[in-house]
Amino acid sequence: MEKVQIEWGDLARTEAIESDIFEKASKILEFAPTATRLHVNLKVINSIQSAGVPTQGVLMELRLPNNQDVRTEKEGNDLYRTIKDAQQAILTQVRAKKEQRLV
Repeated sequence: MEKVQIEWGDLARTEAIESDIFEKASKILEFAPTATRLHVNLKVINSIQSAGVPTQGVLMELRLPNNQDVRTEKEGNDLYRTIKDAQQAILTQVRAKKEQRLV
């Protein structure tokens, strides 16, 4: 997907994670067809080697026309769940922008 850019940060790239991101991204881009880019940044916040629960972060930025960009940042110990939470937050923001234009 040329509209989707993934930055892996200090996370190891896997086909399963990449596939999950592209699946979520396709739903976002379908809902926001005027978007020019979806930027996904993954990072380890608290690694397995450190004390506490291993935690990853997901930052998503959706580029929209007329500087109407939306972004969200989520953290969690289940990367797939965190990606889904970020997707839902982006969709909620896009939905709100669509409703604002209708008012």
